[in-house]
Amino acid sequence: MKNLSGKVVIVTGASMGIGEAIARVFSAEGARLALAARSLEKLEALARSLPGEALPVRTDMSRPEEARAMVQRTADHFGRVDILINNAAVGMYASVADMKPEQFEKLVATNWVGPVHAIQAAVPYMRKQGGGQIINISSVAGKVALPWMGAYCASKFALNALSDSLRMELRSENIHVLSVCPGRVKTPFTQNAYKDVATRPLYPGGISAERVARAVLRASRKRKREIVVPADNRLFPWVHSLFPGWVDRMMVWVLRPQMRKT
Repeated sequence: MKNLSGKVVIVTGASMGIGEAIARVFSAEGARLALAARSLEKLEALARSLPGEALPVRTDMSRPEEARAMVQRTADHFGRVDILINNAAVGMYASVADMKPEQFEKLVATNWVGPVHAIQAAVPYMRKQGGGQIINISSVAGKVALPWMGAYCASKFALNALSDSLRMELRSENIHVLSVCPGRVKTPFTQNAYKDVATRPLYPGGISAERVARAVLRASRKRKREIVVPADNRLFPWVHSLFPGWVDRMMVWVLRPQMRKT
């Protein structure tokens, strides 16, 4: 979508990190926003700071009824839904063998099931309007799995597959699907992630959330199929496809001292 003036955009996980940065970038381009996250106070503060119209909608994406209600409230308020950006996610630093089942289920509900319900609620409005766009914020970890992050990686692999299927299914209806795969990003992600007693988060680092947001805006306008941010992270899945065993061993060798306490 080249011109965002007046377009209605839903951003989940908008209270911080990539979601907040996307909200600021899209609002600056004239979009009207529905800001979704669990913290209404943070959403209201963000809405007041934006140049354009913004509707805070308290939403827990792990609850299907709230994901659907978020879309309904947006449509009721603005009269349409042009772009749905599924950004809300939770991380997990834990071994697959030892992770808590209830935390795993919450992660999958937030990172994958919630977006499915939001998509199903938004698509009828886009069909009625004659088109729209769905942007799923995935991860490079949805292309190459990392040790001690299996739950998070699995949810992002699933989101990438969902995007690929959805893209084929909706293309003839002028509903564009974009998958965004950031590498490491400087956000509160690690602080908010689930952790087991034997695992530490990765060291802080990476690119800024603003850089990801600007890349999302450009890709949205150009109707890209998928982007990896930063672009040099495309090399990682390519090398893994050629030398999977070697890359697996190297990742364990590099990450074990950082991530494992024992």
